[in-house]
Amino acid sequence: MKHLKEEFDKLTFKEVLMYCITIMVLIAAFTLLFCGMFIPPEGEIHNSVLTAFGMVLLFAGTLLGIDIRYANQLESFKKQIVELMAQVNKKEPDANPTP
Repeated sequence: MKHLKEEFDKLTFKEVLMYCITIMVLIAAFTLLFCGMFIPPEGEIHNSVLTAFGMVLLFAGTLLGIDIRYANQLESFKKQIVELMAQVNKKEPDANPTP
C-alpha cells in the first residue's frame, strides 16, 4: 500500500484530475446502465441506453489512452534528444586546440 501512495504522490494535478473525471464518468455510465434495467419495460435495456453507455466508456478510454500514449512518446523523444546531444558532445573537438 505504501508503494501506491508513493506513486500517487508523483502524479501531477492534471493526471489526478484526469483520473478523477474518468472514475466519475465510469460511475455515471454504470449508474445509467443499472437504471436502464428498472425503467419500463423492466429487465430490458433500451438501445439508446446501451449507445450512451458505449459512448461514455469510449470517452473514459480516450481520456486515459491518449494521455498515456503521448506521455510515453514525449519521454521517448526526450531520451533520444539527450542521447544525440551526448553523441555530439563526444564527437566535438576541443574548443581551444593546442598546436
